[in-house]
Amino acid sequence: MTHADWIFSGGPVHTMDPLQPHTEAVAVANGRIVALGADAAGWRGPATELVDLTGKALLPGFQDAHVHPLAGGLQMLGCDLSGVHSLAEYRALIADHARANPAAEWIQGAGWYGDVFDGGFPHRALLDELVPDRPVFLISHDGHGAWVNSRALERAGITDTTPDPDGGVIARDGAGAATGMLIEHAADLVSALIPDPDQKHIRRALLTAQAYLHSLGVTAWQDAAVGQALGMPDSFDHYLALESEGRLTATVTGALWWKRDCGLEQIELFKERRATSPGRFRATAVKIMVDGVCENLTAALTRSYNGHPHETGMSLIQPDELARITRAVDAEGFDLHLHAVGDRAVRDCVNALDLPRREGWDPRHQIAHLDLVDPADVARFAATGAIANIQPLWARQDPVLVETKLPYLDEAHQQVHFAFETLRRAGVELAIGSDWPVSSPDPLWGIHTAVNRTAPSADPHARDTRSQTDPLLPTEAITLGAALAAYTTGAARANRLDAERGAIRLGMAADLVVLDADPLAVEARELGAIGVDFTFAGGQPVYSRAHNGALPTLLAQ
Repeated sequence: MTHADWIFSGGPVHTMDPLQPHTEAVAVANGRIVALGADAAGWRGPATELVDLTGKALLPGFQDAHVHPLAGGLQMLGCDLSGVHSLAEYRALIADHARANPAAEWIQGAGWYGDVFDGGFPHRALLDELVPDRPVFLISHDGHGAWVNSRALERAGITDTTPDPDGGVIARDGAGAATGMLIEHAADLVSALIPDPDQKHIRRALLTAQAYLHSLGVTAWQDAAVGQALGMPDSFDHYLALESEGRLTATVTGALWWKRDCGLEQIELFKERRATSPGRFRATAVKIMVDGVCENLTAALTRSYNGHPHETGMSLIQPDELARITRAVDAEGFDLHLHAVGDRAVRDCVNALDLPRREGWDPRHQIAHLDLVDPADVARFAATGAIANIQPLWARQDPVLVETKLPYLDEAHQQVHFAFETLRRAGVELAIGSDWPVSSPDPLWGIHTAVNRTAPSADPHARDTRSQTDPLLPTEAITLGAALAAYTTGAARANRLDAERGAIRLGMAADLVVLDADPLAVEARELGAIGVDFTFAGGQPVYSRAHNGALPTLLAQ
């Protein structure tokens, strides 16, 4: 008889399998779950490793249904502003990074929040003061804008009279002068000039991101922008290389980036990429941007923004064209991953996903973000069978929301803000994605906010009292069970990985996470304080708190 490599026992096991939601032990052999409950003891052998779950809990590994690991890893390796939230801290980090990298041609980074600045937008003057000799390019935390200095504007040939590009805005002050804030595709005017990082740096960034996600209990994800997108280099070949070298320990679904300036012919490239990625990395989805975000008035709304009577946002793809694209992509057997923030964009996506059903085709189409959904579209959303890909960490009254977003929304829009429970109650399946590095990829932080509609106390971007105590539309909170499912079985379905991952069930791959407390046993307000002791991917340990992080063999770069 084959003996188990690992047996977990002594504490609660939450399987996320509705047929057997809980058990008391799990045995793992050759990367698979081979026994549950009392049967696990029979698999013990002389070399079996025993994991005591006393005071802990075992769950399926979390899956992130919408994340940008390359962007996150590059941010961690560059001028990373994501861990602080004040102008003084931004100033110090930028100055320190510039001093520490005197040979860098460009100073690059990301993670700044607009509410730190007067009026919600930064100005090039501060960057000119801190880095007068080189161009600076700093991406906002949401990825929908860039803060640049005068040197960067000069390199790109951007003057006060440069027209706004298609799909973008060059921010200007009252006198018409370019401020150094570039919104949406206007940022491409500068990012196109920045040399791509070399192969070694890109792979180091992906491995850094993988180690970080494993440390949070994440064992699989959907990379929501595979291709040259959002100012990032194409990660496709790098995923394949890391897999061939045995260094890709996560299971990754690639959402191939749809280029707005190309036509349906790009589907042929997508088919080639799908055919050459059948392993841990599988390119089975297509990502399409339909609009922008509310904070810079580019999310597509059904009504005008407050204070801007003639502004309803941007439709990056017109409805008729979107419908044509979705039909073609669906017909080739790809899952659609549609970015839609505003209610007009969501409506366009719902209309576009009214697709003919084909025998033998089980689509995993999803609409991501869903900041605003018109109540009239909820039932129609459910009827499409599409998945709601939600980012719960945004659904709290932090300064970013209160100061830079809510003022632009009328009362009716504010009342349908992140309507998770309304969607769930209507029969829409939920999957959770973090959108990291837009926001933290910590699943427990996301679960905390989905359940409480308040911020976890440790979040540096929500330390004000209101964000931690005053819930945002508390009737839209979802239950703990629904939140856990959305981060495991729901995300696995969205990632097209549910046949082998996302639940603790006999024969499934042993993607597992050991938490330092049982989420079903703590007060709801304490969910965000739960941490990760171990993460296993395919039955192999990929993170151990006792080893002070990722295991050394997995960090070889």
